[in-house]
Amino acid sequence: MRGQPPDRRMDEGFTLVEVLVALAVISIAMAGLGAFFVNGALTVAQQRDQRYAVRLASNALEQVRALEGSALLDGRGQVSVDQQWADLQAGPFKDKLKPYLATMSQEGNKGSTEGQNAALPTVSKTLTVDGLTFQQSILVGKCEVYVTRTDDCVRPLDELDPKRPTDSTSILEYFRVVVLETWQHKSCTATGGQCAYLASTLVSSKNDDAKYSSTRAIPKIRPPDMRLFFRGVPATVADGNVVYMKATGGNLPNSWSAVKLPDGLGINASTGVVSGTPTKAGVWTYATTGTYVKVVESVPPVGTLSPRSDTDQALGTKWQVIERPSLAVPAPVSHVGDPVALPAIVVDKTNSAVSYKFALDTALPAGLTFDATTGAITGTATTGYTASITVTASTTTIDQPFKLTFTHTVLQPLTLQPIPDQQVDLLATVNLATTAAGGDGKYTFSATGLPAELSINPATGVISGGPVLIGGRYLPTVTVKDGTGATVNAGFVMQVGSLTATLQFTSPGAVVTSTSLQSVTLTVATNADAIGVKVNNIDATGLPLGVTLSGKGDKISGKPTLPGIYTVTLQATTSGKDTQTARYTFVWTVL
Repeated sequence: MRGQPPDRRMDEGFTLVEVLVALAVISIAMAGLGAFFVNGALTVAQQRDQRYAVRLASNALEQVRALEGSALLDGRGQVSVDQQWADLQAGPFKDKLKPYLATMSQEGNKGSTEGQNAALPTVSKTLTVDGLTFQQSILVGKCEVYVTRTDDCVRPLDELDPKRPTDSTSILEYFRVVVLETWQHKSCTATGGQCAYLASTLVSSKNDDAKYSSTRAIPKIRPPDMRLFFRGVPATVADGNVVYMKATGGNLPNSWSAVKLPDGLGINASTGVVSGTPTKAGVWTYATTGTYVKVVESVPPVGTLSPRSDTDQALGTKWQVIERPSLAVPAPVSHVGDPVALPAIVVDKTNSAVSYKFALDTALPAGLTFDATTGAITGTATTGYTASITVTASTTTIDQPFKLTFTHTVLQPLTLQPIPDQQVDLLATVNLATTAAGGDGKYTFSATGLPAELSINPATGVISGGPVLIGGRYLPTVTVKDGTGATVNAGFVMQVGSLTATLQFTSPGAVVTSTSLQSVTLTVATNADAIGVKVNNIDATGLPLGVTLSGKGDKISGKPTLPGIYTVTLQATTSGKDTQTARYTFVWTVL
């Protein structure tokens, strides 16, 4: 019998779950396979593109190697080269380029803007391989290999750099050529979809590698640029004021020695650098002191017994030690409005071949200027200030700057406050203050023309004393001096007593003006009749030459012979038991 079909109602839910799970598994698998195939395709494409880039770069380097070193810069103007470097150093591959560009100099034909049509153009070139576009950039610069120190090609060092070998024949000069290939591919996400490949090579710039052989020439000393030092100043590599001895030839490394160098100096056996602190000024020559430097190669040539050497025993070779510039500040303190002339730079005149230049490290106030040729500060300051000023002195012969520092102070002008005219009673006491300002504040006061009973305090400027016994008209002058020696004065009139109570002169006037060699007559009068006294005697002092007081004392007459300003004092004395004395001071100007 045939069996009955099973009841399907009990497994409808189970069949649906199976279908859903199966669909999910298939979807995940297909997604994974899709990503795998996509990534695989991207990787294959990227590897293919890079192979193209390697091939293009290799072809470019082969072309470069086919050129003579001297031809690599043909048509590459410095302006175009500078622009090429600037563009690439600011581009997305600057970090990749940095290790290469840091070891090469930026070379081009000075003053030229060419570059696009050069054999190695300064602009990028578009190349196409299998429909893929590449941009090719070629950079050219110089570098050097120091065979006694390193195998790396480095950016050429300055001739005075202590890291540069003193023996120029141990320096290999090359061109470094860098080829940059760039193209677009979305796998290079870090650089915005741009990919890059770099390659480089070295090309001898002089084609002179043959000179580095076992049959090098006899070592020969090259005269250094200078053999000049300052006494007492350390000559160090760091400061750049040493002497770099150099030699060509010799089987490297050469070694150095010296005989009877200036006191305090020595030579480095390995580098030929002469340094130290000279202790004595003078001139050292082979002729007078036996001074010389010697260089010896490390091993003798094949077939010889002794290493070869050279000395600089020329009679005209000089090693000189001179005195360093010194500083003299004749007037470190001045006042606003005073002419300034400082500092005085004192240099060693025994060596006229040494010329100096000066630089100012400090800002000057308005009104003052600096001369870089003499180091002098001149002018007239218009504002007060105190500053530590540093003048740097250096020479074209010795690369050693000297900091010459001094303090300069410009003070406000010294002033004395105007003193008002004074009316003082006869027999009165006086207490009159005077006030100074500006300067350095260290004031000393003095006065002339005061009544005999009065004096001025030199520290405070107070005029005091009394009682005043002699009436009349006085013209005192107060002078104040500060600690720098600056002075200023002020005059005033002091009238002692009155016309109605004490003897006084009523003539001449307070100011008299006349012309030299012309007759003049001045009336001399008092108020004696008005106050009921009789004048017994009148004297005069300070009169101009050529004029006299009459016997009666009533007039001054004559012909002044010498122009000038004269302070004239008249003194009158009465007769009787109540004697009075009066003084009168006036100014007489003779033109």
